[in-house]
Amino acid sequence: MWVSIALAIQQEETPVRNERGTVIVWITLMIVLLLGMVGMGLDTGQIVYSRSTSQAAVDAAALSAVSALPTKDPALVEARAVAFLSKNDYTGSSKNPIGAADVSYVQYDFAANKVTSYGVPIAAANGVRVALEGGSAVKSPSFLTPIMNLFGASVSATNNVQVSAVSVISARPSIPIALWQSVCNGTNTVKDVEIAQQNPNNGENSCWTTYLDKSSGASDIKALFTAGETCSGLPEGNIDIGTPIYENKGQVASVYGVADDFFLKNTTTKGRYWLIPVIAGTGNCNAKDPSPIVDWAKIKVSEVSKHGSDSYIKADITCKQGFQANENSLCYSHRLVREPAKGM
Repeated sequence: MWVSIALAIQQEETPVRNERGTVIVWITLMIVLLLGMVGMGLDTGQIVYSRSTSQAAVDAAALSAVSALPTKDPALVEARAVAFLSKNDYTGSSKNPIGAADVSYVQYDFAANKVTSYGVPIAAANGVRVALEGGSAVKSPSFLTPIMNLFGASVSATNNVQVSAVSVISARPSIPIALWQSVCNGTNTVKDVEIAQQNPNNGENSCWTTYLDKSSGASDIKALFTAGETCSGLPEGNIDIGTPIYENKGQVASVYGVADDFFLKNTTTKGRYWLIPVIAGTGNCNAKDPSPIVDWAKIKVSEVSKHGSDSYIKADITCKQGFQANENSLCYSHRLVREPAKGM
């Protein structure tokens, strides 16, 4: 009897140690966790890949599109935006190609280095924005979705990747004439001005310039006119208001023949408006001490008079022109700019 009671007490005090099957539960949980981590890693890698390829595509599209901006033809701008799409594939590009709806126009402030206005009319734009956003965002496949769906979660099968690029255009200086500020009349056009350097009959109101090149002799001035036809060999560096430029203090009469060909005879360059720098000169041009640009003017040449020391270039002149007035130039530079406001 006492043995039976002792056994009963011993059985009552001994806890149940049967843990068979718990390993399977832990293994299942670990597998799910590992699959989740693998899925997240794959998703992250796919998103990075999708972003890098689609960013390259919109960069190329924006750079291509902005080259047509001086034409002010939206159809041509949009056509160039998609011109290199076949060479810049991205995730889902065959079903979600860059189109006209992804192209818009911006106003960029070069002094402040930022986009100041989005969605401006093409006539007022100096930049093009190409964006894969909203409904046209890149759809990056989600590898985590099947795992989450096992637990009854409703998760999208794709991750939206949004990218954009802005490319801006600015004119490049090519006309080797620096106008004196005294000729300007605000934004009013001054008709038939005789632009002359050391002219004994009509005085002096301008200088020849080679911009950042200290050598401003006849051969250099002529070379700059020639470079203006092809946009090759133009002055390098940042040239805008405040930039000191070198001038030639003489008339350099032999240049007028080249100027006549450039402004009035060459089929590529004749009949156009051209941007030229304005300096605050009121006396002889200083060949040794460069003068800073204080404004830009556009000129349209109607006559080149070649009479030795009495030579001049007659033109209509309008001052207060931004250097980004790209319709008044033949040569441009394009570059991509950042969009901090958009996280780009």
